Amino acid sequence: MSLKKLLVMDGVIAVCRFHDDGSIMDAAGAMPQDMIERLAKFAQWYRRMVSGNTDLLSLFSQMRGWTPSQGWIVHGAQISVCSVANLVCMVQNGQGSLHEIMTALEETAHE
Repeated sequence: MSLKKLLVMDGVIAVCRFHDDGSIMDAAGAMPQDMIERLAKFAQWYRRMVSGNTDLLSLFSQMRGWTPSQGWIVHGAQISVCSVANLVCMVQNGQGSLHEIMTALEETAHE
């Protein structure tokens, strides 16, 4: 699934694929370039934070299955940010299905 196919899903405002340093590989959506760049940097930073936290949880709980994390969602008052691997998208709350969006992000990330 391409970024443009993700973009046409209900509620998706913008989507981008980013490098490990947070720079943009590819992007689609009706957002200014500087906003997309900030979204990518946020996603890269947040992914690192989630990874660190799941590593610690796995270590302290001595339970398998916590790592690697499969993705994350940050839910705001009007917009949510969803990410899997090096893909991130902004979603208008109340539009579309976060489950379907996360599934599509996962499929796209592993192509």
